[in-house]
Amino acid sequence: MVSRKVPYLGRVYRNILAIKKYNFKKFYEDVSSAECIIPVGEGRSKCALHIGLGKINRDVKTPDSIDFPGRNMYEAAEALEKRYNRVSLLVNSGSGETTTPKRIVQELSEYIERTGSETFTVDAILSNPESTIGRVVKKGYGAMVELKGRGKEPKTAEEYMKQGIMNDIYELGSLYLIQRVKQAVNAKKNYRAAFKGVEEELKQIGGFVDEFVESDAYWSLVEAMEKRSHVIVGGLGIAKTVALMTVIRLQHIKRAIGDEAYLTGALAPRPRAGDVMLLVSWSGETESLVSWCKEAEDFGAEVYSIVGKDSTLSNTTKSFILSSNVDCFYCYAAFVLSPLPLSLVEKLASRGLRLPEYIMSWYHSVTQ
Repeated sequence: MVSRKVPYLGRVYRNILAIKKYNFKKFYEDVSSAECIIPVGEGRSKCALHIGLGKINRDVKTPDSIDFPGRNMYEAAEALEKRYNRVSLLVNSGSGETTTPKRIVQELSEYIERTGSETFTVDAILSNPESTIGRVVKKGYGAMVELKGRGKEPKTAEEYMKQGIMNDIYELGSLYLIQRVKQAVNAKKNYRAAFKGVEEELKQIGGFVDEFVESDAYWSLVEAMEKRSHVIVGGLGIAKTVALMTVIRLQHIKRAIGDEAYLTGALAPRPRAGDVMLLVSWSGETESLVSWCKEAEDFGAEVYSIVGKDSTLSNTTKSFILSSNVDCFYCYAAFVLSPLPLSLVEKLASRGLRLPEYIMSWYHSVTQ
């Protein structure tokens, strides 16, 4: 048992163990031998990539960054080939059909077909090997890891819009796998290292999740989010990406009851009395976050935090201390925050509030 309180973490563990090692070996060798990695995903799959790859000992170029050497992947490939001997296009897409990853994979495949380039590999984590992206990889352009946990492939635009909260098990599994790949690459070990000690670590993560779910701070946060209020979640750097994963899921629920969830930044409103702010920071001392905390409290908002140690934020907010090193903290924090939308749905449903059917079907798919 990985977690007493959150059973779906056991499914994440089983899905990681079910990965076929002979497929993973080629995938890992492509990523570890690459001088440059280009992470591609959408929504929380993209967040999982960015969190997991944080501080990897390789050049990382994202297609939407200011220094990406082209307007699209086809255009950038020629410039990248002049700078690097090996480049991995690292794709995370449960369906293998999400718009941006599919487009970028197709652009690179066109370049490879035209030039015969051996510089690039397309290395994908998917739940559907027969998808568009899966079929490109099968041409011999790279390697594919099949990771279970994703629901059925959406058929309509409306269903795609619902994916923000539907694929928890896949997203957490892919995040953990990428984190493990990064650690093995940085340690200059072989592919087996990515699976060594998985059971013990996931039980440790499950322990953190249980501790948080059983804490007074957790249920105070759930009750605060249940009220007529906006929720503002934030951090800096990788912590902001962890916050974004949470916001994407909370948005669906808060909008259904007439409120909103925001990521800290230019588009987030200034907090008002009754609003909820949740901050993520390993150090708990980041100057901007301490300033946001003070401003929110001055306006009468309730402020919560997930931190890595005793700190200013832990002492001035309703806080949960997730004791881990900085390399693991952000991955662990994503796991720890994952039950929040579930508990909010459960709380609202217990009040008799009618929620959209897709939210309830998502809730039951994760909890049952």
